[in-house]
Amino acid sequence: MIFIAFSIASMGMFSLSNLKVEKKELKSELTINSNLLAINFCGEKVPLSEMRIAERYQKMIRNYDTYAFRKLMTSAEKRMRVIEPILKKYGVPSDFKYIPIIESAMSNEATSHRGAGGYWQLMPATAKSLGLTVNGTVDDRKHLVKSTHAAGKYLKDLHRQLGSWTLVAAAYNAGPQHIQNRMNSQNKDDYFKLRLNAETTKYIYKIIAVKEWFSNPERSREWGSGDVLEKMVQIREEKKLSELKSDSKQLARAATDS
Repeated sequence: MIFIAFSIASMGMFSLSNLKVEKKELKSELTINSNLLAINFCGEKVPLSEMRIAERYQKMIRNYDTYAFRKLMTSAEKRMRVIEPILKKYGVPSDFKYIPIIESAMSNEATSHRGAGGYWQLMPATAKSLGLTVNGTVDDRKHLVKSTHAAGKYLKDLHRQLGSWTLVAAAYNAGPQHIQNRMNSQNKDDYFKLRLNAETTKYIYKIIAVKEWFSNPERSREWGSGDVLEKMVQIREEKKLSELKSDSKQLARAATDS
C-alpha cells in the first residue's frame, strides 16, 4: 500500500512538474505587439504577417530614415495642409497626400526624363485631359492647387475603374491599363499578390513608409530597428519546430498502436 501511495504521489508530482514546465514555456513564447502589424493604406490592411511583405516594408522604412527626409517632412507640412481638403472633395483618402513627397519631393520644379512634371508628376497629355494648361509659357502642373484638383479627379477615376485604393496607387505609377492587364493575366485583384515590375512593386511600400514616418514615427523606428522581423523569423522557426515535434509524436503513437 505504501508503495502504491508513493507511486501515485510520484505520478502527481511528475504531472505537476510537467504542468509547470508547460506554463513556463507558454510564458516565454515570443509575441509581437499587434499595433506593429496594424498598418493600413486607405483602410486596406497591409498583410505584414507575411514574411516577404514584412521584409519589403522594413527595407522601405529604413530607406526613409534619413536626415534629408526628416528635413523634407518639416518643409512639406504647409503644402500638405493645402492638398488634403482638395483630395477629400473628390472622395480620395488622405493617404494619397503623400504621393507628391515620393514623386517630386514636394517640388513644383521636378521633372522626369519621360516628361512628367510638377508636384504630382503628371504627364503633359494626362494633365491636359484633366483640364490643366501645359504649353511653352504656362504649366499648371507647377501650381499646387490646380494640379491637386487634377490629381483628385484622376485618382477618383482610377478607383472607379479598379475598385481598390492600393491598385489605384499601383496604377498611378504604372498606368491603369498595365495594372488591368496584369490583373487579367494573373486572375488576381489584390495588389499584394500581383507580380509587377520592381518599381511598381515598391511603390505602395514607399507611400506607406512615408505615411508612417509622418503619422507614427515611434512605430517606424521600431520596424527600422529590425527587432520586429527578427521576432517574426524566430516565431516562424518555433512554429516549424513545434509542428515537427507534433508530427514525430503522432508517428511514434501510430507505431506503438500498430
